[in-house]
Amino acid sequence: MQRDPEVRDKKVYLDYLQNRWGQTMAAVYCVRPKAGAPVSTPLEWKELNEKLNPQEFNIKTIFSRLQEKGDIWKDIFKKRKVDLSAAVILLEKVISKQQNKNNIKM
Repeated sequence: MQRDPEVRDKKVYLDYLQNRWGQTMAAVYCVRPKAGAPVSTPLEWKELNEKLNPQEFNIKTIFSRLQEKGDIWKDIFKKRKVDLSAAVILLEKVISKQQNKNNIKM
């Protein structure tokens, strides 16, 4: 499975390393609790290269980036829409099976 949406032919990429029990995630533009106060920043595909330095996206630089580029995710939900209902049903089955296996009651 490819991460790049242009390559994966309308398939949804679910990163299993990010979608697991106890994994933390940050919403866009959240300050992370780390040295240098990095900010969870949406990137353009062309920015993902060997020169990328995540430390450059922090509370001191985020506002100038927003002034320069704007919010590149502002129309994220207006673009391509993907029906995830089948994936949600499958995920619910997997979770239910795991809960039954571990004898967890919700």
